[in-house]
Amino acid sequence: MVAGTSQRVETRLTTMELVEGCLVVQRYREGVKIDRAGFEENRRARLELVQGRPHAMLSVFPADIDFELEVTTTDHFGPERQQGTLVALAVVANDTLAASLSRLFFTYYPQVFHTAVFTDETEALAWLRANSAPST
Repeated sequence: MVAGTSQRVETRLTTMELVEGCLVVQRYREGVKIDRAGFEENRRARLELVQGRPHAMLSVFPADIDFELEVTTTDHFGPERQQGTLVALAVVANDTLAASLSRLFFTYYPQVFHTAVFTDETEALAWLRANSAPST
């Protein structure tokens, strides 16, 4: 769905690709349980992929994703807030619970970058392209 060259990284929870220069597409695997350690592993992998450049991220959750409650009570983007490298984040939630929890997370932890939650990947990509820095 996303054209162009890419670099790929596999983490315990996701497959992560850097595409279109500065767009990270992060797809969570079915059957995994999301935890804080996994979120941190993903954050480090993403920062390594982008090498300090401003970027946008599309994060796709499969239906019926399992997670530890602790991941909803931590601002996972806080450690990089001063860097200003993440400019927009679109979450694609393939079930009602994941969509609701994602919206609730961004309500409790407002970010310095643009955020939105979608149920359609095409709409999320269009939104990211419209709400990202010109280089993405």
